[in-house]
Amino acid sequence: MPQLPIPQRGQPLDVSYINSIVTTVNDLVKQVSPTSSNITKIIGDTTNSIPTSQSSVLGVVKNIANSATVTAGEEKSFDIDFSFKYPPIVVATPWNKGNTDSGKNVSVFINNVTTSKATLVAKFSASGTATVDVNVLIIGIPNWNV
Repeated sequence: MPQLPIPQRGQPLDVSYINSIVTTVNDLVKQVSPTSSNITKIIGDTTNSIPTSQSSVLGVVKNIANSATVTAGEEKSFDIDFSFKYPPIVVATPWNKGNTDSGKNVSVFINNVTTSKATLVAKFSASGTATVDVNVLIIGIPNWNV
């Protein structure tokens, strides 16, 4: 199985690197999978619990502000539920969907990741009205016992 290069601290995760991670996980799943089912799911904001028994890569879009009034320093915590055999890799990126000044300066922090949940916190750096989504990529080993 191919070895992935370890990124340097602060190195951006570009499409090529993410592709290498997903390809490697897919190869690993093929080697240990009891079935040859689809291993990728894209989940919208309306889903609270994500069935991941046959998935190793999840894409989740979580709306954290929909034309909402936010203040500088305000934090919004949110969870994403799933079921993996081991804690997965979680990457989150805020998206200024409303194209407003208050939506431009949003940071997302990953607070905790377990085999069943990721807890994230979005922090607004500017006050105003914002419409912001958070795109979350979750990569892990499926829990086939679920």
